[in-house]
Amino acid sequence: MKRKGRVGFKKVRLIVLAAVSCVAVNVSCGGEFNENGCTVKWEGKTLSVGNALFSRRYESCNGVLRTVSFKAKDGMEWQRAGASAGQKRDDMEVSAAKAKWSPVGTDGVRVTVKAAGKQTELDIYPGMPGVIVRRSGVVDFTAVHDSTRQIDRLKEDREILKSVIKACDYIAYTPLHMKVTSMTCLDQTDIRDNLVHTQERLFMAYDEAFSVSASSVDCRDVLTGEGMVFVRLAPMPVSRPKQADDFILDGRRGIALLANGYPLVELVYRGGDAGRQRAVIAFQRALRPYRPGRDGVLLSNTWGAGNRDSRINQEFLLKEIEAGAKIGVDVIQIDDGWQHGRTANSRKKANEGKKKVWNGYWAADPDFWREDRERFPDGLELLVKTAAAKGMRFGLWFGPDSSGDSENWEKDAACLLDYHKRLGIDYFKMDSMKLYSPIAFQRNRMMFDRMLEQSNGTMVFDLDSTAEVRPGFLGLVDIGPIFVENRGTKRGVYWAHHTLKNLWDLSHIIDPVRLRFEFNNPDTNHDVYKGLALSHADYRPDALFATVMTASPLAWMELSDVSEKSIAALAGMAVSYIRSETGLMALLGPVLCRRRQTAAVMCCCSANLTTRIPMYWIWSRFSASGNLRSMPVSAEGARHRWMVPCFRSRCLKSSISYGFVWLTCEKFRRNRAHSQR
Repeated sequence: MKRKGRVGFKKVRLIVLAAVSCVAVNVSCGGEFNENGCTVKWEGKTLSVGNALFSRRYESCNGVLRTVSFKAKDGMEWQRAGASAGQKRDDMEVSAAKAKWSPVGTDGVRVTVKAAGKQTELDIYPGMPGVIVRRSGVVDFTAVHDSTRQIDRLKEDREILKSVIKACDYIAYTPLHMKVTSMTCLDQTDIRDNLVHTQERLFMAYDEAFSVSASSVDCRDVLTGEGMVFVRLAPMPVSRPKQADDFILDGRRGIALLANGYPLVELVYRGGDAGRQRAVIAFQRALRPYRPGRDGVLLSNTWGAGNRDSRINQEFLLKEIEAGAKIGVDVIQIDDGWQHGRTANSRKKANEGKKKVWNGYWAADPDFWREDRERFPDGLELLVKTAAAKGMRFGLWFGPDSSGDSENWEKDAACLLDYHKRLGIDYFKMDSMKLYSPIAFQRNRMMFDRMLEQSNGTMVFDLDSTAEVRPGFLGLVDIGPIFVENRGTKRGVYWAHHTLKNLWDLSHIIDPVRLRFEFNNPDTNHDVYKGLALSHADYRPDALFATVMTASPLAWMELSDVSEKSIAALAGMAVSYIRSETGLMALLGPVLCRRRQTAAVMCCCSANLTTRIPMYWIWSRFSASGNLRSMPVSAEGARHRWMVPCFRSRCLKSSISYGFVWLTCEKFRRNRAHSQR
């Protein structure tokens, strides 16, 4: 660590649960701070930050930290010269310190800037081509959306947005021909299936400015493929306690970055779609680095069979462990039903003198989260040890108490830490959360931080996003995967191609290893889908698994009900998946899979993704012949082609890689013809 320049004084700050040394000086003195490849420099009234991938320069105007320059290393300059001309520049007090986002994050630098009574924090991490910004205050104004704009209010709306833009960091694009794509993620998957809404537009100078509420906005030069991408670290827009827009898009080729109480990730990239997704995965891996053996594992959960907790007991779970070992499952998880208390979803009667609840667990029964000794006479310890003897770990379902704005968060944390420390349970599915206020969100943040710190990052939390008001896909990026769907075959709501589509769509914004996606038992509930095409019965078991293997796969079934034939098919896939050391990068094409025809199409990459046109291999597996064939395909592709995003979500030697492959329809048709022969 190096520090240069005149130092006014030293102080000690508490940053992310750890005391670290910090330099705080007035910007007029000048100085420098370096940590883990991240650099901060200040001189005069200018602040510069960067790492090996980008550089950015700021000045403060009326307390707002405004961008003067922003570019990727060896890339274009994004900020037009003179964008802040004529505005008075402030003196700034700058402090910089070693920091990380949470107890599991990568070490980087946190910069705090105070000017004109306002404060801005910047986080810079190695391998991330940009910054994460926390802007103090909220820019409050009446939203002006393009689709609901009133023609008789154009002048008034123009003046409103003009004044708002002056109070924000504003980037005036250098390129002339810009494509802007806004993407909004939607959770609550029990009531919706289209999880990413995208709007794409080309900007012209006469386009009126308008405000946007979105999870992410991508601004790209259509001629070079270089761009900037912004990601809001917040609950989904529809789930925020207070609705507040995130950006103003300006037809004069600019974007205003609004302060609305949530951090904003601001990145630059090169290389079109592949470059953008490398950038968004890089920032997520900076906040939660991929850890082999902890992340991307195959987890099983019995709830998907549709029997709820009716079969949960010691004998049944021992059978589940036995079947899981045959398949190659990494984690055996018990859903609702292991605990003494009864939830509203339980098929068991409430305990004497108690009620079934879906919140207020501690008030309903102080022993609610004690092990149910009636179901498990030898306790959970027997199951944990039995699973460990077969090379598997253990997980539990849990519902944090949301009553009183999550006022019992410390009890919840202590409860799960006890199971972790006493029994070695690491994996927890977090359900029933209701975050209706900022204080509830903050208390849940503190709950997870405490558990991550005291477990040294070994505890993993699957955040259920199927219902209610929860952190969603981007609210708590660093704590573990998102439990995306609750879709089983007993109710006829599981369709493998829908699950694949949702994985495909979300992977443009979310690191696929952060997505827990399900596959169901191919042997059950055929009568529910009788006569319906594309049902789970039309897929081979390994093809069902393959649809989610690039995410964090979930065996959403009772494993003890899987046939021996299906176990053998799944075991082969699981072993290959777990033991892969070459960096499997795959997302399956939406292949029409029928019995004795094409089982799956997988795209695997072994090329160096730093090259401009990587080469990929398309592997097609045919159940008719049993042969595994491969053929090289250029990334440039042919005239009619499908774009297939590819990830390295399962790699023991390299933690991050991302690219695209073009699969031509002509070659796909030849594969289909081969399979029918």
